[in-house]
Amino acid sequence: MAQTFGQWLLCLKHYGLMCVFLSSPERLPSNPLCILISVFAYLLIGLLLVDEQRGMAAVSAQIFLEVITLALAAYAGLYWKKSLSRFQQTFSALVGINLVISAVAIPIFRLVANGSENAVDINSLRLMTELLIVIWNLAVLSLIFKRAFAISTQLSAIMSFNYYLVYQFLVIWFF
Repeated sequence: MAQTFGQWLLCLKHYGLMCVFLSSPERLPSNPLCILISVFAYLLIGLLLVDEQRGMAAVSAQIFLEVITLALAAYAGLYWKKSLSRFQQTFSALVGINLVISAVAIPIFRLVANGSENAVDINSLRLMTELLIVIWNLAVLSLIFKRAFAISTQLSAIMSFNYYLVYQFLVIWFF
């Protein structure tokens, strides 16, 4: 168990490096337990989103929907490139970058929401913050897709944007 936790800490380091475009999925250990630990940590961080409007069940369901969508995107891309052997690393990277970005984004959103007394300022600042975080997330997803699927930057950007649209439609449809 200590070895698995050590591997997960190595994964966490590379997740952070991927979020600043300095690492790639092939550097991750191929360990399914690391993926489970990352999903669990993602769920724990997601629980910080629980409030009056969103209950624990809704937040957990959205996280599971996102994880399933990421798994399907990774599987489809790797199946298309005939390199399914890289699935664990790719899926781990996709879950991990969302874990790190959420861990950074949630406190920023809380800070922005409590930062100003003027409602117009809060809404515009919140919208700008959300837009920047979505763009950052899409850029990092694009990097993962590019390196995992060995495709061009343009194609990976299109894939990450399409993933985002599909996920948003699924969230609207289910919730």
